[in-house]
Amino acid sequence: MSLEKTRDSIGASAPGRFLLLMLSGLYLLAVRFREALYSAGILAGKKVSRPVICFGNISAGGTGKTSTVIMAAAELKKMKKSAAIIMRGYKRKRKTGSPFLVGTGENSSSDFSGDEAALVHTALKEQDIPVIVDPDRAKAAAFAVEKFNPDVILMDDGFQHFSLERDLNVVLINASAGHGESIIPLGNLREPFSALKRAHLAMLTHCENASEKKLDELRERIKKANPELPVVESMHVPECFLDALSRKRFDVYSFKGADAVSLSAIGDPASFENMLSGLGVKLKKAWRFADHHEFTLEDLKAVEDLREGLPLITTYKDFVRFPRNWEKVISSKLYIFSIKVSFLSNGYKIFLKKLMETAK
Repeated sequence: MSLEKTRDSIGASAPGRFLLLMLSGLYLLAVRFREALYSAGILAGKKVSRPVICFGNISAGGTGKTSTVIMAAAELKKMKKSAAIIMRGYKRKRKTGSPFLVGTGENSSSDFSGDEAALVHTALKEQDIPVIVDPDRAKAAAFAVEKFNPDVILMDDGFQHFSLERDLNVVLINASAGHGESIIPLGNLREPFSALKRAHLAMLTHCENASEKKLDELRERIKKANPELPVVESMHVPECFLDALSRKRFDVYSFKGADAVSLSAIGDPASFENMLSGLGVKLKKAWRFADHHEFTLEDLKAVEDLREGLPLITTYKDFVRFPRNWEKVISSKLYIFSIKVSFLSNGYKIFLKKLMETAK
């Protein structure tokens, strides 16, 4: 059962909702207490000799941080600025000495790095952009400076990680999600919107799935929390389909009018499925697993037996969590759906200006 379903099941009764409310209060108290310790100087955030740009959020679930970090690193590379990426390594199955560099030796497996770090490494390895994993982001940043001497460090998912000082906080907000006012586990917020006072740039993502009314409400809510905060808006748009076996690229409309099935284990599966439907794909079945699920050969065998020979479409983020020898179970018609970040209006100029001002 997913965390959301577990929460909904517990919250269905008055005592269960009261329990979730109490846990939410304790969680927020702990976050605020830790923040206060850093603000008062009782705990000190570490400063490294290179600027740090943090990409984080105030909510649980998919906001598009990973694809945004990949895009930011690639754009900085075009501008002759070298970047190193530091990540927590969420849901690593096997721990190694840390910090460690993703993609070296046995660390090339997502078992060691976590699926998101493996995805970032795969996307950027041809550009020689290092990805370093360590739960202690300050230690990872120091390692990056010592080993690679980058112009800038990009931190994936660290808005609540106060042990490393940062020069730019970019907070991503999924415009298509319902945010409410409740803190996890009662709701989906890691922090209230008032936490945006610490942000330097807000980025609304998945705007393609949000109504104008919803966008207006979010803009107003952000303005109330931090009137001076610049806000940019973006969409996740299709880039191509990639044959997982041959690595051949196919146009985004290659499956228009065709029957297919999908497989995902991401924070926002509806956005993925809606995007496929918008391209004319007739989804006959959409298999959803819990976010960050590590697929097994048994999982894939079950899907293979049930897909009735239809094309199977998954995401890059899911594909890096496929087990070794997956091709022995799925021998054909497996396609990776590649997406990219596209800014609305003058969002790209604002975003890039913030990056370059920080990386100078």
